[in-house]
Amino acid sequence: MKYINNNLNYGKFFYFLLSLSLLVGFYFNEDLSGGGAFADFHLTHKFNIALKEDLFFTLKNSYIVGGTDHFPLGHYLVSLILFITEEEYYVRLIFCILFLSIPYLFYLNLITKFPKINKNILLFFACIIFLVPAYRYSAIWTSDHNTASIFFLLSTLFFLKWEKEKKYNNLNLNIILSVFFLSLALYCRQYYSIIFLYFMLIYFQKLSFITFIKLSFFVFLLSLPGFWLIFHQKTLLISIYSNDYPNSILVTSSILSFYLIPIFFFIMINEKKIFFKLYNEKKNKIYLYSFLSIIIVFLLSLTPFDYNYKVGGGFLLKLSLLFFNNYFLFYCTSIFGIILLLYLSSEDKNSLFLFLLFMFALSGYYIFQKYYEPTFLFIFFLILNTKIPEIFLRNTKNMIYLYIYISIYSASALINQIFQITKNL
Repeated sequence: MKYINNNLNYGKFFYFLLSLSLLVGFYFNEDLSGGGAFADFHLTHKFNIALKEDLFFTLKNSYIVGGTDHFPLGHYLVSLILFITEEEYYVRLIFCILFLSIPYLFYLNLITKFPKINKNILLFFACIIFLVPAYRYSAIWTSDHNTASIFFLLSTLFFLKWEKEKKYNNLNLNIILSVFFLSLALYCRQYYSIIFLYFMLIYFQKLSFITFIKLSFFVFLLSLPGFWLIFHQKTLLISIYSNDYPNSILVTSSILSFYLIPIFFFIMINEKKIFFKLYNEKKNKIYLYSFLSIIIVFLLSLTPFDYNYKVGGGFLLKLSLLFFNNYFLFYCTSIFGIILLLYLSSEDKNSLFLFLLFMFALSGYYIFQKYYEPTFLFIFFLILNTKIPEIFLRNTKNMIYLYIYISIYSASALINQIFQITKNL
């Protein structure tokens, strides 16, 4: 442990080693999505070529060549690489190398947010992104999901710098760049509009009224290309949106519990005094949250739960069906997910606003875990106003246990890729 804490070269070596693992995965055409990332790449490749030939080739015509239901910035960037080479292999390789920057950008954010924590520990922790399945297959198969992550991490980096400055009476460069890069993330994946709303809430609370009006005008200017795109393809506005909120609440809370449960559990194991101090401070609220969560999940399960588990739904839903052939484990994770989300919201009411947006604004016929992976880790450790991330990061054991947890998850995705287990559920 002391060696990890004190030797920065160890963190650099770990970064190199896991970068190499991604390139090995690229060589063997690894696809931890079970084949979806491979299919998406080839489905949209003709669209990328069409954009190369005509940058004004609108989404209105995209159905002719396969197209996409995402905002097209990521595809425009791919089309620029096609001017250099049209060979699919080299296009993928260039972006795979570019996406090696995502864990490093996460690290830059972490040292900005937690300046008192050893940098080597933070570099070691940031490398966990290399093991997250959605990051890996998005890097290997040139998904705009990772392109959006780069822009999002640049946005959070400038956001964190702006927060540290505490200059609320003028539009300085940090806040402008933060909003600009977040808009670029949105133009890759429109569900970043949810996070944009959360940021705007923070700006509204902290900025002076005149400054907020100026920022809102700047945001309006950035939104004009989006209005143009929606005019040409109105399905971008709704994508696969559904008003089936019972399914959305159950699935989303279960997916988020997949990341939250181990974080809280490892703190309980390695930081017992701190954990039980926090528990005792909010014991009565936790009992209330537990009661409410059980009632909510019980009532929602009566609808009945009819989500198409063959498309999305999250790892824990499929695990519940695979091992128990029922939804019992899934419902339990939904309960724990709601409890932990309510606990985090009790520390900062703005977090409740964000979680409600996840539940209701991101509702859809299909809810994929990849929507939150690794984005929710970025949000949890960089944006949420809570003590938990810093408590977690202060103990290297927590990170090692989380590495083991994510490694098992990633290995299970690899096994599923080979044996196609979930397709046979």
